[in-house]
Amino acid sequence: MVSNDNKLKAYCMFCGSTVGQISDRTEERVTAVYDCPKCEMNYCDQCSYAKEVEGQVVQLCLRCDSRMDKVA
Repeated sequence: MVSNDNKLKAYCMFCGSTVGQISDRTEERVTAVYDCPKCEMNYCDQCSYAKEVEGQVVQLCLRCDSRMDKVA
């Protein structure tokens, strides 16, 4: 029998925080985790940065400046 109870949570590969935790880096609450498709790394909203691109605010990767997708 296979269980569908997935207990895995997306976490930031820089500070280690999941959504709802306090980031060790900024001491602010993490509200989202994003995935960089180029670096294949996850970063929280505290360890990435937001920028307006074409009239829309997006999260960008600290390593490569690529647009990231929200995963949690």
